[in-house]
Amino acid sequence: MQASSTIRALGLAAVLGLLGTVAASASDIAEGEWSTRVQILYDAQSKTVARALVRVWNAEPAKNLEFLWEPDPKAPAQIAPDGTLSGKGTLTWRVRGSASYDPRAVYSVYKGLLANGRPNGAGRLELRSGEVFEGNFLDGALDGRGVHIARDGSRYEGDFRRGVATGKGRLALPTGELYEGSFVAGLRDGTGRTTLPGGSTYASRWSMGREIGDERDRLADATIGGLLKAQAGGGGDAGKVEIAISVDERMNQESEQRYVQNVGDDAISIFPENEQMNAAWRGDGEVGYDSIVGGMDWENVPAFVDVDLRTTDGSRVKLDAMELKVRNSIAYRKPILTLEGHRGCVGFRPTFTVKNNGWGDAKNVKLSVQFKGEQEDGPLSRAFPVDVANITDGTDVSLEETLRAAGVETDKLASQRFHCQSRDSLNVCRSQVTNSVKFGELADYVWGEDKLSTTATGKIDYDWTDDYDRTYHQSETFRVDIALATIELPEEAAECGDGFGGAPDAPRFQDVKFPINQQDYTIPMPVRGNKRLQELQSRLKLSADMMSYHEFTVSARFSDGSERQSKPVAFFFFRPKPSAYVSTSTPAQCYLPEEAGGC
Repeated sequence: MQASSTIRALGLAAVLGLLGTVAASASDIAEGEWSTRVQILYDAQSKTVARALVRVWNAEPAKNLEFLWEPDPKAPAQIAPDGTLSGKGTLTWRVRGSASYDPRAVYSVYKGLLANGRPNGAGRLELRSGEVFEGNFLDGALDGRGVHIARDGSRYEGDFRRGVATGKGRLALPTGELYEGSFVAGLRDGTGRTTLPGGSTYASRWSMGREIGDERDRLADATIGGLLKAQAGGGGDAGKVEIAISVDERMNQESEQRYVQNVGDDAISIFPENEQMNAAWRGDGEVGYDSIVGGMDWENVPAFVDVDLRTTDGSRVKLDAMELKVRNSIAYRKPILTLEGHRGCVGFRPTFTVKNNGWGDAKNVKLSVQFKGEQEDGPLSRAFPVDVANITDGTDVSLEETLRAAGVETDKLASQRFHCQSRDSLNVCRSQVTNSVKFGELADYVWGEDKLSTTATGKIDYDWTDDYDRTYHQSETFRVDIALATIELPEEAAECGDGFGGAPDAPRFQDVKFPINQQDYTIPMPVRGNKRLQELQSRLKLSADMMSYHEFTVSARFSDGSERQSKPVAFFFFRPKPSAYVSTSTPAQCYLPEEAGGC
């Protein structure tokens, strides 16, 4: 098998042309021109807004795209006298005149460092085609260590030189094949180690994309079955085809819930791109606000997956049927806890809500609470134990007794109001509050200007049970801000925003909804048209009714009785349960507006 059929030579001058990419040789430089625009830029340090004429390199002016540069607030844009941009931020190219909120009009998005109008330094580029480039850029091209995800789902991770895979690297193909070894000019060249989809591993030799020797052909293929033996050199029509499985990146980029894939030795794993979601699944992240749960249409967030079947020798085979062979579909009952701080209504609100967006109860819940100031790495108070009992949908947690045990005059905070004539006098007003109210052990942990708070942090320990009556103990960290007092100033309350959308329209995708807690079942994949073919692409929308884990293979059966199965797929479907819990801790009478965080 030639490597050129699975990983291109990465002539990035065409792929990354909009960003002024340097190709494999210094003489092969993409033609283009500078693109300019007048843009409004905000300087966070001086807190000023200014209009500036800026420019970046555009190697494909014929596409008539427009760009937008959004500098990182912590690293303001650097603008040369001629307008050339440098700095850290996001460079987006999109269809000229399109709506800024329409993801379908986006051609490419680069996030990272820019110098002389081109990507230079650490960054990540996502193209509308579905390709992704991440790593160290030099004049617009990957140079040094980097990652390239191709349109077909192939993933190369390793050394680049002027935008081309050169040196040592790891290539993972959507068929499940792995290669670790040497690359030259974007092709496998030299020695390496190859792992076939069925699990066989051997030392391989390559010459500019062509494999040398017959070691591959002499190995038995565990993915071939049916009426024919899986011995080396056999397998009938099944032995002539390969099945590739990959996340559909074009649809993935339009979806609010993105998935990624990882080709391992034993399986192709498909899981959420959001690391906070994965941490919540594993239970090793921090329990915080509902940024990973809120604002998404969880009934419409499938994973978009492509299944490609093709012959390796260009011949035609007669396909009888295709199906998903599902080994397991298992409900995931681990609680997904999120926090909701209480602010507004009154100044002193020593409570917060713990919501459970998982599909199982949190039992025997106990908190170990410490208090800290605004600094991330600042000192902590001593620990205070708090019993919560069980959490189904959610519960309110009050720290009033805990604060009182720490020496805080909670009665004064609950009964008094604090006023200040102007924002210019806030420092004086704040001193008056801290002098009139004793904060005990928390005196060094109170922060804020007009809204005085302390941060409660620590551990949440609980038990949960799966559908097989196995009980697990979980310990997770948490952090939530506690409202102690508000120094009242005349100002307007913020408004709540709208939620995000769900998945893009996908009319040509087959809906596959996995049942829960079933084993060893099949889901047909309809094959339309001529069944004597060289290649076939099926597009799937994978989902389930709840958070769940699914193991499956794609199976293709042929008229000669042979059968080819894909490398196993492990699919982690993230769908939290909407929590119906409504907090009951709102005071009977309010003198402050409810804040946006409590909407």
